[in-house]
Amino acid sequence: MIIDYPWYAVLLCLLAGALYAGVLYFVGRRRFSGWLLWLLTALRFLAVSAIAFLLCAPMARQKVHERQQPRVDLIEDCSLSVQTSADSAFTLKGLYDDIAGQCQAVRSADAGNPMQTDLGAMLDAVPPDAAAIVLASDGIYNHGSNPVTVAERLGIPVYTVALGDTAQRRDAALADMRCNRIAMLGNNFPIELTVNATLLRGHNATLSISDAAGRRLFSQSIAYTDDDFSTAISASLPAENAGLQRYTVRLDVADGEVSAENNILTFYVDVIDARRKVAVFANAPHPDLAALKRSIESNPNYEANIIMADDMAKGKARFDADDYSMAVLHNLPSRTHTDIRYTDGLPQLFVIGLQTDLARFNALHSGLEIVAKSNKSNEVTAMHQDAFTLFHLTDHDAEAIEALPPLSAPFGEARMAEGVQMLFTARLGNIDSRQPLVAATSQGQQRRAFVWGEGLWRWRLMDYQASSSHEHFDRLVSQLVAFTAMQQKRDRLQVLAERSYAAGEMPVLRAQLYNEAYELTNSPEVKLTLTGDSLHADYTFVREGQAYRLALPDLGEGLYRYKATTDDGLTAEGSFAVEAINLELRRLTADHTLLRTISATTGGRMFYPDQMDELRDELKSLKPIIYTHTRHADFLRLPLVLALIILLLAAEWVLRKYHGEV
Repeated sequence: MIIDYPWYAVLLCLLAGALYAGVLYFVGRRRFSGWLLWLLTALRFLAVSAIAFLLCAPMARQKVHERQQPRVDLIEDCSLSVQTSADSAFTLKGLYDDIAGQCQAVRSADAGNPMQTDLGAMLDAVPPDAAAIVLASDGIYNHGSNPVTVAERLGIPVYTVALGDTAQRRDAALADMRCNRIAMLGNNFPIELTVNATLLRGHNATLSISDAAGRRLFSQSIAYTDDDFSTAISASLPAENAGLQRYTVRLDVADGEVSAENNILTFYVDVIDARRKVAVFANAPHPDLAALKRSIESNPNYEANIIMADDMAKGKARFDADDYSMAVLHNLPSRTHTDIRYTDGLPQLFVIGLQTDLARFNALHSGLEIVAKSNKSNEVTAMHQDAFTLFHLTDHDAEAIEALPPLSAPFGEARMAEGVQMLFTARLGNIDSRQPLVAATSQGQQRRAFVWGEGLWRWRLMDYQASSSHEHFDRLVSQLVAFTAMQQKRDRLQVLAERSYAAGEMPVLRAQLYNEAYELTNSPEVKLTLTGDSLHADYTFVREGQAYRLALPDLGEGLYRYKATTDDGLTAEGSFAVEAINLELRRLTADHTLLRTISATTGGRMFYPDQMDELRDELKSLKPIIYTHTRHADFLRLPLVLALIILLLAAEWVLRKYHGEV
């Protein structure tokens, strides 16, 4: 019994009953006496005390026993390895109908990807109140946890129905493939394949790998020397084109093979062009341009394109800032080419020479201003500054640069904004002018670097003469370019997608949209156009939190490209692949040993399809489950309590009526 009031509330209820009965029968004139008086007093005392106690809303604790039919989950493995076996037509529906009266039967088929089997996940999906499990499968699993471990953890018997054929069949298969799914453009990437063959001793086959265009990249002959044959083949493939690339592995099919589908395998590799593009804009042809291009490209991660300003002005040159990581401006802006707005938003390296229009250069507010003193030029050499901290140049490289011939610099006085650091200052003869020769800054929205002087081609030439290599000059230019190009451009619309999805899997894409302050928003609508070999479809993202989500339908195997757009013109493009991962066809021999182990370790048994009567009797012998739990009930709702109070009051009334006073 449970009561929300303190213990002395019971005493108060008894006191209330005693006072009520005492006042009723002992105060004033009453005709009752002797034993009748005390009996009537006791009856009224008990009735009033009980009613007062019920006003305290006491609760009664009760134990309840419930009987429930045992739940039996019937699971059918519908993977491709079962569908291609002789037992493909087998179903547990008949068993379900037979035991439905004695058991709480729940029949389910594996609704996962038919191209792979996760027996552990099938078992783990069974609720904890199940009394037994029936699993019809061929015992082949190629994904997820070990089903034996999962079955042991459930703590209930698992009865297995063994499907498929355990006999070896004449077949060769591409059993496994391992390779990095990301490769760098221009490099080779390794791939390792495992070929298994059964009952094909004495046969030969050719394994080949081709690209999407059908061009054969690798070929090797294989001799099956045993009836239970397995070998590993390694290959190195060239990454010649950027983007998601499709490759196909083919193994010749021998006469009598049970399946030809496992002799072909398709995989995708994302070839990334890690090289950053540098646009070298020039006011006019100059030997510095070739020197800069060679030095920039001495780093394999960079590619330099020389673009003449005259070609830009006449529309002969095409330039898209999104394709480049930075711009080198040689003698620009000049008197003949003043408009360099096409480089806005890109990190910039200025080579300030005799053709540079200093007034227009100063108007850029790049962090360095040069006040011209005359039309003359200075011949200046370099002096290294240890206070430079934006990147590290070794003492050996600094000494080599200081020994190089002078550059030709416009005569003037420099004014530097806060944050501009000098790597080399200009030296006139033996005097440090304290004017910048090579400087850089990371302040503001763009990184910039400056070389106040032209004639860099002489530096590269003399560096080779002094050390039989261009390494000192090339390292200086590479570090200047790497520092400047490090600025990351942040796209306001971003689509997040996997590089590849398994066939039968629902591809899910997510998108993020930033406003002009680079804060997440999902107010505008985001649409997506998806194209494939035979598909062109439009979709709309749904809002999810502060982002977007798009669940695509089941797509066939192939390469798909997408383009996401917003109403205000923001776009994001990319691609992904859907791979037909035929894991089921790589192994066709049933594993009944695994099924027998699952049953033995859980207290169940393994049956064959022709033993369903025995399995039916086994399941019908399962005992009902008795659940015992505690329930709390309000005393006011208990009929015995109310009947007792009514009985007390009725007995009192009858006695008083019988003795002549009501």
